[in-house]
Amino acid sequence: MHPSVDTIKSLTNAAGILSLILAILLGITGFIGIPLGIGALPLVLAVINYLIYANCKEIMKLVDLSRYREAKEKTLIWMLVGFIFGWILVGILLLIAFLKYDEVIKYSETPPPPPPPPVPL
Repeated sequence: MHPSVDTIKSLTNAAGILSLILAILLGITGFIGIPLGIGALPLVLAVINYLIYANCKEIMKLVDLSRYREAKEKTLIWMLVGFIFGWILVGILLLIAFLKYDEVIKYSETPPPPPPPPVPL
């Protein structure tokens, strides 16, 4: 296993945990703000951040299954969502993980088999 795989998993896990913390904080803020009429937006953002957390778990499962290209595509999507709806830190962590995939994909792809030896005449 390539050393960058552990880095990808650690960064994705950290981004997921930060998203979960943000989801909890926004959820609490939303429920407190409902009687004041300002709770809808924090609740929507809480749901989005929970989805980032859940998808970080899915990305780690794909990495565990060595499905790096799928994991990279999924990381790109949730990285962008993290930049827009999460803390910037969530997006940055997923961006660094996204950049590490190229090393892992290059390492994991097996080279083509060598050509057969020439036939003596």
